[in-house]
Amino acid sequence: MKIGILGGTGLIGKSFIALATQKGHRFRVFSRKTSLPPELSSYPELEFVSCILPQAADLEGLDAIINLVGEPIAGVRWTEERKTLIETSRIDFTRGLVARVVDLKSPPKVFVNASAVGYYGMSEEPHPPYSEKKEPGDDFLAKLCVEWENQTLPLKTKGIRSLVFRTGIILSSKGGALEKMLPPFLFGVGGSIATGKQGMSWIHILDFISAMLHLMQLESEAGAYNLVSPHPVSNEEFSRILAKTLHRPNFFKVPSFAIQALYGEGSVVITKGQYVIPERLLSSGYEFQFQNLEKALLNLLEK
Repeated sequence: MKIGILGGTGLIGKSFIALATQKGHRFRVFSRKTSLPPELSSYPELEFVSCILPQAADLEGLDAIINLVGEPIAGVRWTEERKTLIETSRIDFTRGLVARVVDLKSPPKVFVNASAVGYYGMSEEPHPPYSEKKEPGDDFLAKLCVEWENQTLPLKTKGIRSLVFRTGIILSSKGGALEKMLPPFLFGVGGSIATGKQGMSWIHILDFISAMLHLMQLESEAGAYNLVSPHPVSNEEFSRILAKTLHRPNFFKVPSFAIQALYGEGSVVITKGQYVIPERLLSSGYEFQFQNLEKALLNLLEK
C-alpha cells in the first residue's frame, strides 16, 4: 500500500514505518517538522510533506491514511491551556483532516485514527475486563475519546472504511512510557504507584504495529478496536515483573498525593487505569507475539 501517515515522526510512527517498509509498503509522511528525523531519512521511497494540515492535493493517490496526531496526555500537568491543546490537537485536527479526505477525487480505501482506552473511563480499583462492547466513561479522557472518534463518522457516508484504535500503554525499548518507568527501578527505588490496584492495559510495540497492519489489510474489518494485550495487569503486578526483569528490588511505593502534587488533574493517567481486552482484534484472527508481560519485557530490556 501507499500509506499517508500524520504524526509519523513520533515513536509509533517511526516504528510503524520501519516494519511496514520491510513488508513492501511505501509512505508519505506529513509533519509540522521542516525535515525528517535521521531514523527516517535513509528510506529511499519515503515522501515527506512539511505542513500542519495537509492540502487535498497531498492526500490524493494514497491507499491508506493513518492519523496519529495529538498533544501528550501522560506526564504533563493538565492546566486549562493544556487541556485545550489536548482537545484541539485531536478533535479539531481530525475534523479538518476528515473534511479534506471525504472531498478527495481518489479517496483512500482505509482511514486509521488513533484513540485510547481512556474511552472507558478511569478507575482505582480492579474490575471485569472491558471489551469494545463497554459503554464510554464520563470523565475528561472518556469524553475526549468519544468526540475524537466521532470525527471519523463522515467517512462512512462516503464509503471509506475507517478503523479506530483504542490504545493502551505501548511498550518499546526506544522511548515512550517504559523509558519513563525505568529510572526508579534501575536506581533500586522502584515500586507500585498509589493503591497499585489500578489496571495497566499494555501492548508490545511489535504487536501494536503488526495488529495495525493486520486490520488495515482485512477489508471486512471496520470500527473501533482495543489494541492491547489479552492480559492486562495491575500496577502492582507490572512493577513486580519489571523489577524482576531488571534484577532490582520492588520495595518502594509512590503515594497518590506525590503524583497529584506533580501533575494535578493529569495524575489520573498514572494513579488510575482500566483493565481492557482486545476482543474484536482476537476475533479477527490476529495472533499475538507477546501476550505475556514478562516475555514482552524480557524481549525489550534484555538485549
